[in-house]
Amino acid sequence: MVRNTVVFGKRRPSGSCSTTLLLLLLVATVVDVGPRLAPVHGGLTGRREGGGLRDKLSIYEQRRFARQIEEQENSGLYDSSDSVISLTAANLKERVYNQPHASLVEFYNSYCGFCRRFAPIWKQLAADILGWQTLVKVTALDCSREENNAICREYEVMAYPTIRFFAPHYTDGEQKIGEPLKEHDGSRILDRLVEFMARLENKPASWPNLTTINQTTDDKASLFLEGAGTANAKPRYVYLVNEKDANGTIGLQVILDFHDTPGVTVYRVHDPAVAAADTNSLSVIDGSSLSLIRLPIDEFTREKVREAIKAHLRQHHIIVTDVTTKSTTTKSGGQGGDGQPSEQSISALMEQKQEQAIRAKVKELGAGVVYQADLEEAIRFALFREVARFKTIDGERLAALRHFLDVLVRYFPFNDNGRRFLTELRQYVLNAGETSLDGQAFVERARSLEKERAPVFASNHWIGCSGSKEGLRRYPCGLWTLFHYLAVQAAENDRSTNAQEVLEAMHGYIKHFFGCTECSQHFQQMAEKNRIWQVATKEDAILWLWSSHNEVNKRLAGDATEDPEHPKVQFPPVSDCPQCRKKILTNHHNHKQYTMEDGNEWDLTEVLRYLQHMYAYERRNLFGLHDSSLAPKAERDGGREGAAAAAAQTSYHSYGNVLSDIDIRFSALLYITCIVMIVIAIKMVVKRGYRKKLYPHDILGKV
Repeated sequence: MVRNTVVFGKRRPSGSCSTTLLLLLLVATVVDVGPRLAPVHGGLTGRREGGGLRDKLSIYEQRRFARQIEEQENSGLYDSSDSVISLTAANLKERVYNQPHASLVEFYNSYCGFCRRFAPIWKQLAADILGWQTLVKVTALDCSREENNAICREYEVMAYPTIRFFAPHYTDGEQKIGEPLKEHDGSRILDRLVEFMARLENKPASWPNLTTINQTTDDKASLFLEGAGTANAKPRYVYLVNEKDANGTIGLQVILDFHDTPGVTVYRVHDPAVAAADTNSLSVIDGSSLSLIRLPIDEFTREKVREAIKAHLRQHHIIVTDVTTKSTTTKSGGQGGDGQPSEQSISALMEQKQEQAIRAKVKELGAGVVYQADLEEAIRFALFREVARFKTIDGERLAALRHFLDVLVRYFPFNDNGRRFLTELRQYVLNAGETSLDGQAFVERARSLEKERAPVFASNHWIGCSGSKEGLRRYPCGLWTLFHYLAVQAAENDRSTNAQEVLEAMHGYIKHFFGCTECSQHFQQMAEKNRIWQVATKEDAILWLWSSHNEVNKRLAGDATEDPEHPKVQFPPVSDCPQCRKKILTNHHNHKQYTMEDGNEWDLTEVLRYLQHMYAYERRNLFGLHDSSLAPKAERDGGREGAAAAAAQTSYHSYGNVLSDIDIRFSALLYITCIVMIVIAIKMVVKRGYRKKLYPHDILGKV
């Protein structure tokens, strides 16, 4: 038997063979790079080998992170620089119930346009009465956060913002959800607050006397008895605020302003004689002589009365220190016991930096891109937060939910698991009959189905609809995108002959479920004005929705809800679709929503073509999905694989560092080139220094 043996050192493989093997190995490595998808959010989490995240940071970086984390402690409309105390579902009852002070709670939605415009009013109110903080605290809770969903449902928050007053020592119990305040004007809210405080029974002993007195009948000496008007010791001066309006609150506000000033007591007086004289006044009684002196005031306002009292006290060498509008929030929970940021907080901040990189990549791709992640996040938010906030779903609201689920089942681009999830959730709602559906039971069933059919969602955050900061874009942007997409998909197939099905679903959802009450009312008024129920074809439905969206953008341009990185402009812009605009020749359509102020009008044929292309099924961009394999790959009307869908599936993968396939493959090509050049250089050096070893039989052979 012949055995071929290779002896190391005596025989070596050829240079071409080794180079070929190396190239094959490198090519195999590059081929293995492409199809896998790392989580986009893959920031730093947990502890690494050899130390935690904090151990990897310098002292300067730790301090910088600590400041940024403290600034971003509250991701809603209020932060640590405000006098508003931010509450959560975990601490609301602890901070509101069984407390010696009253609480004024605003339940809001950070995506609600009216809530964003109302936030400065609420902040100013909190600053104006910061001196009352031992008596009443101004707080807020963001119902748009998933962890607060259940508490907002329990408190029957049906509109945003919802304001409730909770008295001192308020106890928990059935239907114990506070007293509602329906005003949204700062001064009117203050009036109602003072009225609530004045009407309270069983006031805490530390509270001032808010009872109106009669100057002509009350004994002056009795006003100086210890504890007569306040919990403080016997006062030195008693101030009488004579208010002609029996329902006025200026006197009560001044009482609260000076409730903890030593040696001072303020009473509100309603003297019929003063009221008949049609004048308001301010007087002071000196405790040593019981003499009554009238103090001059330019105008009968809270500020003027307060300044007059302070001026009188300064004349008698009593200084009243104004309360500063410093933050009343607690220290950031993102810091560790040593005052440094915790690893969990640093991880969250790193993920935030990752989102900034994602937004930069999205900006490069342009505005006319529809992301699968945004579509999924929109229905996730709608089902698990907006619908889930209602305690009972019945009547027209129940019908609207069924219609919404109908169009989602027909046209939403879900994978097989997602389609089963929507179908079974719709069946659950249908099984409720015509009576009612329990909101808590609905959300529990939805979460149960999500686990049973997992994985359902391939996304975990917003991509194209991501805002430059919390509360901007996101859900409203995603909801518009969702209905635009559904309208185009409805027009491209024959699953229903109802031209208005998507518009009806949208109208019903926004009317009954959309959290921003003002936005919902505006949409309903616009729908009526623009004759939504006269839309005759599915193509007209696409154009109606596009035109109405532009009308909303025009109305909200420059509003507090506008993201500075995404200004509200008329869509599509000239840069994306120059053919969509044309000069006005005739007023053939007689619809103002199709004309522009610059002398142009929309070419509806080109606009429709653009929208159908933009919101096409195969045009969905999968950038940002944590697992692109979960995205639907089959055609809409069958089980066969679609080339366009497959192309969309693999056209743009995202990696943890937000690099595309092109970036990765180009880097790999450079890597291969460098390796080949190194191999060639080594081969040349070895070849030059190589000398063939002589053996005796070689010499004999030559001889």
